[in-house]
Amino acid sequence: MSGTTRHKSLSVRVKSSGTATDVQMTAIAQYTLAEIPAEKLYVRTFALAHNGIDRDNECFDEALLADFARTLPGKGLFIKHPTGWDGDSGPGKGRWFGAKLERMSLDEARALLREPGLKFPPGVETGVVLMADAYLVRTTGNADLLDEIDAGVVGDVSIGFTYKDSERVVDVNGIELNIWRLTSPGEASEGSLVWLGAQPGARAIKHANRTEDRTMPTEEQYQAEKSARTTAETKATALQAELDQAKPSHDIVLGLRKALGDNAALIDKPDDLAASVKAAAVYRDELIDTIVKQERQLGLCDDDDESVAAAKAIYAGDPLTRLQGRAKRLEAQATKGGRMPPSGAHRGQEPAPTGEFAENPAFG
Repeated sequence: MSGTTRHKSLSVRVKSSGTATDVQMTAIAQYTLAEIPAEKLYVRTFALAHNGIDRDNECFDEALLADFARTLPGKGLFIKHPTGWDGDSGPGKGRWFGAKLERMSLDEARALLREPGLKFPPGVETGVVLMADAYLVRTTGNADLLDEIDAGVVGDVSIGFTYKDSERVVDVNGIELNIWRLTSPGEASEGSLVWLGAQPGARAIKHANRTEDRTMPTEEQYQAEKSARTTAETKATALQAELDQAKPSHDIVLGLRKALGDNAALIDKPDDLAASVKAAAVYRDELIDTIVKQERQLGLCDDDDESVAAAKAIYAGDPLTRLQGRAKRLEAQATKGGRMPPSGAHRGQEPAPTGEFAENPAFG
């Protein structure tokens, strides 16, 4: 049914006088061809549509309601639908000049619409109501109509619209229900005062309680906001790409911070960190020199340059804690006067225990 003109009605109960505010007058001025004083205009705010299930077992998708809010301003307010079976092609009696979606809890929506039994599609947790502002010119010919609106006698409004498609609503178990959701894109073509329509309940809001930020922006503002959103999304995508590219380096820093432990603050002081690394390298080289020197004294290493270089190469890849332990043990052995290692001992390995230590498992 893409492109088909449809109508959905709400019952509206009107209260308060319809005098236009300065903010509303500014919005209305976009559509008038002459400067009209506020006292000549009659202004009302209507709940024109919502996302609840209506009497046709249909509901509006929120995106479709957003299309209505964007496209309704500037469209005509009629006494009956011009495209209805009893409609006509005559001019409208008023004009819609502002519209916006209002989000609220389901109970708040039921209270606003005065429909405590209003049901919403499965999975919908937020009520979305299309609030729309319309104005009529006060004339001798419509004085009775305006009085009837004020009295709540004329209380139903209906939106004329087009939509793209409809889809079956499913419950939490994936079972299709006898409910259809009308989907975007679509357009609000008009809004009319009618008899009881498809959508249950509505309640007019005092215009004095309306605030400027609830007025629907113009098409130019909408396009500007759309462009800003596109720019923001592009920027967010670029930032995410930068974050993904930086992640390996970030992980390295996290690993380094963890490895440094109590000294992690050095990451923020690169000069101090570099100095510490250099000092550690010097200490490591000195420790290896000490080990090889002790091995030479104990007869574990020959004194020629080739043997010394080979001995240092053996220890080049050992952890620092292992080197420190080796140096300590060699120093203790040298302090006792030193013993030549038994046949078969080699560099980097403790001499096999002898005598009373030979049977001790700790030295096995």
